[in-house]
Amino acid sequence: MTRFWSILVALMLVLAGCGSSEFGPGSVTGLLERAPLALSGEQVTLKQAQVDCGVQNELWDPPADNVAKLTQKGRDLQFSDDVRLNDPDIRVPFTQVNGSFPVQVSQVLKLRDGDAGTKLADVKLAVVINHECFNSPLPVMGIRKGKFSPDAPVVFQLKGAGNEWSLDKLVH
Repeated sequence: MTRFWSILVALMLVLAGCGSSEFGPGSVTGLLERAPLALSGEQVTLKQAQVDCGVQNELWDPPADNVAKLTQKGRDLQFSDDVRLNDPDIRVPFTQVNGSFPVQVSQVLKLRDGDAGTKLADVKLAVVINHECFNSPLPVMGIRKGKFSPDAPVVFQLKGAGNEWSLDKLVH
């Protein structure tokens, strides 16, 4: 029986070495999620329940003329602009964040070569805000045709080679 376990362990070690060491979508996710990400002036979308909760918790004032004015409590959570509602181009409530946030990648849509020594990653990204109103992460809007869009991915430029890649910048 000892011989069986020795062979099984050896086989598992061999199979573990057969995994791909290529930089791919899982690597991008790990790179972006491993530490809080600095975001400056990025637009995030909100659900109506999050808007309502924000009003109840005094993160912003009740909406008036399709705008909910941000309060100091909201600024303390690193929101940096009023909540906008009923924008005909965006169609969902949104606001802006500014600071370092844990993020969650829901999908790496595309990973492609960029200029020398770079790769571009199109991702569906959301920021995690530690507050009872935000029990789900807030999706970050990408840019399509020069405008923020909740349907557009966020584009990151990565630099490196082989398996040694680092985040260079958010490109959109």
